[in-house]
Amino acid sequence: MTDRDPRDTSDEVTWGIRVAAAWSWRLLVIGAAVYMLIKIFNRVELVAFSFVLALFFTAVLHPLEVQLRRIPGSRSLSALLALLIGLAVLAGIGWFVTWQISQHSTQLGNQISDVVTKTRNWLRTGPLHLRSSDLDKIADNITKTIKAHQGELISGAIATVRTVVEGLGALLLILLSTFFLLRDGDQIWEWVVRLFPRAAHRRLDIAGRAGWGTLGGYMRGQLLIALFHGVSVSIVLFVLRIPLAAALGVLIFLGSFVPLIGLTVTGALCVAVALLEHGVTAAIVVGVAIIVLVQLEAHLLQPLIMSRSVEVHPLAIALSVLTGTILSGIVGALLAVPLVAFLNSTIHALRDIAAPEANSVGPPVELTKEPTTDDEAHGETKAEAPPADPS
Repeated sequence: MTDRDPRDTSDEVTWGIRVAAAWSWRLLVIGAAVYMLIKIFNRVELVAFSFVLALFFTAVLHPLEVQLRRIPGSRSLSALLALLIGLAVLAGIGWFVTWQISQHSTQLGNQISDVVTKTRNWLRTGPLHLRSSDLDKIADNITKTIKAHQGELISGAIATVRTVVEGLGALLLILLSTFFLLRDGDQIWEWVVRLFPRAAHRRLDIAGRAGWGTLGGYMRGQLLIALFHGVSVSIVLFVLRIPLAAALGVLIFLGSFVPLIGLTVTGALCVAVALLEHGVTAAIVVGVAIIVLVQLEAHLLQPLIMSRSVEVHPLAIALSVLTGTILSGIVGALLAVPLVAFLNSTIHALRDIAAPEANSVGPPVELTKEPTTDDEAHGETKAEAPPADPS
């Protein structure tokens, strides 16, 4: 037996350093995989985002679709009715906002013109003491800048048309995806599970169901919170007799689906309208109302509504929203918190079932297929329900 080479230093590396090195290269591999997934998502952002929105709509509409199954007919009928009801609600919201804006467009235009006039007078008589000739030069420079960039404005209009066309395609994809997920969610989920090795079927099935339940709970909880925000702000605006009060409440409702950022942006719009209509006092009242709503959400609504289905710390929510915004803008902000909630629930479910399965002995558990009438006649077990929200 030869002596150990004195130059061999592997035995001199401590156990802690070896563990840290093992964790480091694994984390690097995971980070590279996540980076590649983000790059792929950005390449097919329209398709991926449309399908994710379809998953969100399915999570919200699934309990309604389950109730509609009591109506005699096929699964296609219940899925179609649930989808049509959801579309009717969204179309009604869009029509209402458009109608409110058209009814008050003249009034808002006059108010904006009045603010411009007051601002011009303040620049003349205020501490800046700008002369009329200086203001005219500023206005001329703005006009010349617009004329010099007419080509860019035209190209921007063309890009807007292309965006509208892409948006229509995305809308069609969302509708089709939502319908098929509502109707065939169990078969789709079973197909996804069977893509993985047989030994992982049961663990993946349990973890997926847990994540889906969390996603559904988050979407319905966020719907209640957004509804509370919209109604509360609408009441404040109605009391102050702010024009477009109902439409602004709807915008608050829609913006609340993006945590932190959405309510801040739409709330700032409400403050601006209140400032145009009734001055600084009304704007301060609306701003205070928005701040109170944010505090109520953080300390009362989130713990009360979300605690049963979503166990994510507020700090994690803030970090995920900011990270998603940096990576993918408003799309990332919208998807960040649901993704974090889904991953949190899925990882917890995998961790909870890992230890018992590690000590179990026996063949791997295979997901049972959807039985036919002949299968039921021979006494075979029927597959479980799709990964629907247990609540």
